[in-house]
Amino acid sequence: MIQIVRFLKISRRQWFWMVAGIVLGVVVIAANTLLMALSGWFIASMAVSGVSGASFNYFFPSAGIRFLAITRTVGRYAERLITHAATFRILSDLRVWLFKRFVPLSPACLERYAGGDVAGRLRADVDALETFYLKIIAPLAVGIISIVAALFFLVWASPPSAAVMLLFLLLAGAGLPALVHRLSEEPGRKSAVLAAELRSKVTEGLQGVEELILLGAVERQAATVDGLSARVIVEQEHLGRINGLVLGGMALFAGSGVAAVLVTGSMQVASHQIPPPNLVMLLLFSASIFEAAGLLPSALNLLPAAQESASRVFELADAPIPVPDNHVSSTVPAGNEICFKNVTASYLPGEPVVQNLFLTIPANGSVVLTGTSGVGKSLLIEILLRFRTYEGSITVGGVEIRDVPKETLVGIIAAVPQHPHLFNGTIRDNIMLGNEAADDEQIQQALSDSALETWVAGLPLGLETTVGINGSSVSGGEARRIALARALLKNVPILLLDEPTEGLDAATEREVVSRLKKRFGATGDTSMLVVSHRPACLALGTSVILLDGV
Repeated sequence: MIQIVRFLKISRRQWFWMVAGIVLGVVVIAANTLLMALSGWFIASMAVSGVSGASFNYFFPSAGIRFLAITRTVGRYAERLITHAATFRILSDLRVWLFKRFVPLSPACLERYAGGDVAGRLRADVDALETFYLKIIAPLAVGIISIVAALFFLVWASPPSAAVMLLFLLLAGAGLPALVHRLSEEPGRKSAVLAAELRSKVTEGLQGVEELILLGAVERQAATVDGLSARVIVEQEHLGRINGLVLGGMALFAGSGVAAVLVTGSMQVASHQIPPPNLVMLLLFSASIFEAAGLLPSALNLLPAAQESASRVFELADAPIPVPDNHVSSTVPAGNEICFKNVTASYLPGEPVVQNLFLTIPANGSVVLTGTSGVGKSLLIEILLRFRTYEGSITVGGVEIRDVPKETLVGIIAAVPQHPHLFNGTIRDNIMLGNEAADDEQIQQALSDSALETWVAGLPLGLETTVGINGSSVSGGEARRIALARALLKNVPILLLDEPTEGLDAATEREVVSRLKKRFGATGDTSMLVVSHRPACLALGTSVILLDGV
């Protein structure tokens, strides 16, 4: 429960909207119950007046009825408007906050989770938290406040009726919710977990559909999805039966409470303690107040699933950042020489991939790292990007990279990772991602240096051609060169290239290597680290280092 409340503290400005929604909810319940009570009293009083011939001023009661009816209608509209607005504002802030929390966790922490699972936590689990304020917090607060206020009214109108109503309201507003919460805790938790697993399996199946077709495993994947879906349905049916119990129990307690008020009120009428019209008022008021009591068990029925969704969200949000920023230091590197001294690093704790490494990339020089797969070539690039931690010392311009603020480090390094990502936009959008202030001349130079200008010029829309989701509309070689152009356009003192010519044919590869050599020649002002196992890329380095395993 505490974990869920945390997400409401993301923005203090939301508290006003939340409280306003609760106040309006109480106003709506109060207007409805008083409208029913006043209407019953008014009709009964008019009947008594007609039979007895006594005078009766009906102007004030009729005006009160109209006022309460208008208040209920307007209040209901305003309550829905404000509570939904508060929910959308909270979810908007929460998604942004979570995205900012998730970014530093990539890739070292997030790689332990399936892509569909991470997306599900950021989207579906956050969406599930929509029910927390709208269907849990607000109903609980409105229900409790309304019940307490109703009891005070009954104590004023009829103490004996208040006593019997207290019993049935406790049963309906406390006993039944406690039972419902206990019964729904396990199926609610299982439902959230299974729904998340189902989303992950569906996402994985769609992402790997080509392999599933080639391996003839489509039916197997479909059976797995079907099995998870069936288990989700079982838990949801369980929750549905509990909700049916809520409705039945609420009807039982409401009917019993009204019957008890009828008995106690009739006794008071018989003993002339209250006038007959007041009995009608008490009966209709008592029946109406169970609307507020009915909010409590329904809210607690949803609580376990919301708690599970919140725990999944904050499990990632609270994960320790693999390489936390040093907020004390503001040191800026004085150059672009990179020195690895006695560096040990790994993907998994206790399983070093790189051990006791000494390596220097001279200022404005270039080094090509080669070697067999799994010896840690790509790991060194991830370390320089502050994606993973390490032991030993790594300095940039004489400053330990642990002490370089992340914003500063990102400002002096450009990289083409082994698996570059293209966003669903135009070629221009993807190239300018690292330098939105670049002009057309700079863009054309980056296209030329990555051997893309001829291909782009041949496209009907040129730079305005969309690349599709994950670059699905371009080939792997084209996607890699777009990523290369993006890094070159950034024009920073350190360039990291991980398999920059992967997926290119031999002629295009030679062209890319030639143009990179021309750009980063002997008079260049960029330090470059290239990771590659392709012979053509060896020409990019002033020195070539064979990296062995530990």
